[in-house]
Amino acid sequence: MNEMFTGRQATLWFILYLIGNGFLLLPSVLAATAKQDVWLSVLLAIGFQMALVPMYIAISKQMQGKSMAIHLQTLFGRRVGGLAAIAFVLLVPYLNLVITLRHLDDFIQTTMMPETPSEAIYTFMFVAVYYAIRSGAAVIGRSVEILFFVIPLLYALVTFALVSKLDYNNLLPMLEYGWKPVIRGSFPIFAFPFMETVLFLFLKNRMKNPDLWKRSVVWSILISGAMYLIMFVNTTAVLGQEAMSNLTYASYFVVRTISIADFIERFEIAVTIFWYISIFYRLVLLMYITVHVTADVVRLQNPSALLVPLMVIALVMARSIWPDTSFLFEMFRIWPYYAACYGIAFPLLLWLMGCFKSRVNRQSASVQASSD
Repeated sequence: MNEMFTGRQATLWFILYLIGNGFLLLPSVLAATAKQDVWLSVLLAIGFQMALVPMYIAISKQMQGKSMAIHLQTLFGRRVGGLAAIAFVLLVPYLNLVITLRHLDDFIQTTMMPETPSEAIYTFMFVAVYYAIRSGAAVIGRSVEILFFVIPLLYALVTFALVSKLDYNNLLPMLEYGWKPVIRGSFPIFAFPFMETVLFLFLKNRMKNPDLWKRSVVWSILISGAMYLIMFVNTTAVLGQEAMSNLTYASYFVVRTISIADFIERFEIAVTIFWYISIFYRLVLLMYITVHVTADVVRLQNPSALLVPLMVIALVMARSIWPDTSFLFEMFRIWPYYAACYGIAFPLLLWLMGCFKSRVNRQSASVQASSD
């Protein structure tokens, strides 16, 4: 089976991953901190993440075509590197998978189907995720190319439909409380989802042309960041920061206010389709990384054998990971610190260790050459 995807497919997949559930959750979180300057927080977060990209690129070059699991074992030894790889996938992509699954359940039960059992929601989504991963990276990539272009169409439709409701006075006065709230407000979106860009390192060896990985990462950050920026500006201009901070799903609620001539309404369906597509590919990427890294470590020939047990465990964990949606605001206060561990500290350690290994190898090679 062809397990490779192209540079364009990688870019589109990464964009959908970064959009994910942040489009619904982040407006209220950022508005509570940055007030009407939330759009400035988005710009800062994009700048912070772009500053990390050169380090990610350096690590990707050190990998020399190896998978991340094998690269970790090369740096730290088979046992320590293998344990580090397993620990990382359990604490980052797999944990994010469980959190995303719970976000899906909370959104559906809050806005559309309050009496639907959580198990039914999880099962139907996991059936699609299972089929996608069993089909392989090439099939995932082709499906991304087909479905991605629904996203800009729906996004443009909703954006233009909101034009008549925009009140840019809601964005003023700019920097009323100074830069401190803006900087604090940038941390949640920097941590979730932009710092998760480190996960894209785990997919470089699955690309037909790994040299395009850098371009895919940069463009995915810039395009998803631009979409976040427009969404935050529109939501703030329509609702105002006070209403935004009091709504769990502000970007969903603002679309419900659209009514053209009292005839064209129910634009929230477009947002729901938009969100489902991005959530699906977010779950696929997280599960794909978890399964394949684990299989690389334990030398499993068929990674798909891990899908069912990991999905069952995730289903059980998703129900108990937090008591209700109000817990999300508490989680976002501490999540940036947790994200800094895997988004900054972990890749920094890899880069430094890779530089050290390269230096040792060069010295060994020079000593051997001189002795010969």
